[in-house]
Amino acid sequence: MDRLNEIASRFAAIAPAADYWSLRLVQEETDHLAVRQGIAEPSALSMGMGAMVTLVTGGGVGYGATSDLSAAGLRAAAARATHWAQLGARLGLFDTSLYPRSDATSDYRTATLEPWETLSTGDKITLLRDACARLKIDPRIVDWSAWLAYRRVSQLLVTSDSGRSLQVQEYTSSGLDAVAHAHGQTQRRTGGGADSAGQGGLERITRVGFLDDVPRVAEEALALIEAPECPSGVRDLLLMPSQMVLQIHESIGHPLELDRILGDERNYAGTSFVTPEMFGSYRYGSELLNVTFDPTLGGELASYCADDEGTPSETVHLIRRGILERPLGGRLSQARSGLSGVANARASS
Repeated sequence: MDRLNEIASRFAAIAPAADYWSLRLVQEETDHLAVRQGIAEPSALSMGMGAMVTLVTGGGVGYGATSDLSAAGLRAAAARATHWAQLGARLGLFDTSLYPRSDATSDYRTATLEPWETLSTGDKITLLRDACARLKIDPRIVDWSAWLAYRRVSQLLVTSDSGRSLQVQEYTSSGLDAVAHAHGQTQRRTGGGADSAGQGGLERITRVGFLDDVPRVAEEALALIEAPECPSGVRDLLLMPSQMVLQIHESIGHPLELDRILGDERNYAGTSFVTPEMFGSYRYGSELLNVTFDPTLGGELASYCADDEGTPSETVHLIRRGILERPLGGRLSQARSGLSGVANARASS
């Protein structure tokens, strides 16, 4: 944190004149351990650090990214951002007076009961060897593995409006994998937290039932290769949680993306059947359907106190009693569309 604060102060001292600027500093550390068929895979450690400069000036907005965090490197990134802002003023697609400014101050840190460092690397490998060995319950299990992963993202966003948002997010995940083969059939099952990623420490391994899930994963892989083909016909369908998450993601999440509704993603991922006129009146489902956007809920992948533009997070309804209320869109897209949205402007790296 001291280094992030030092870099932020360095940039503030050399920031060019602009209508508005922000500096987003990101430090990311990852650790991945796996055992496959009883053999420890090479561990994967990584660490990266960099900055994104955003400038709103002269009717344009520009960006400059760098991993050179010296005064010279930050100055060069600001120069690139200025260059793109000048081009944007001439060729831009929106009025930059709409660009969101943040003066918010916030601080978020993942609550962890058992830090990743609580167990040594050797103890983690021993845990994985034990889980991996217990997956091989039958000669028809032809591939089997277990893994643990950790990721810490420290992010500091500072703005020319005295905004400051510090967030430290820690993610611990685990997984089991069993592949069975017989009679020309190959089937795979996963578990042990493979579909339950979230924020937290090593306590998540127990919470997702990492070791307890071993027998189920192996037995279901074997059951699948012996199972008859799924019959055709009309059936009642019960969706398990992991499939329900995917169904909500595809049927509600993507169609409600405001940038997609505005047409910005049409060349990349298609458009949406949802139009701006639907909000407030369109029936998306029965009265039993209620969907909220809630980054304040702890322990989730997307738990945070503010989005990557510095907009404070809050709990809001997207769909209430089946009626569509608001889209998934950050402050810039809200300003462009005239619709209410959510604090979900998210950057990658």
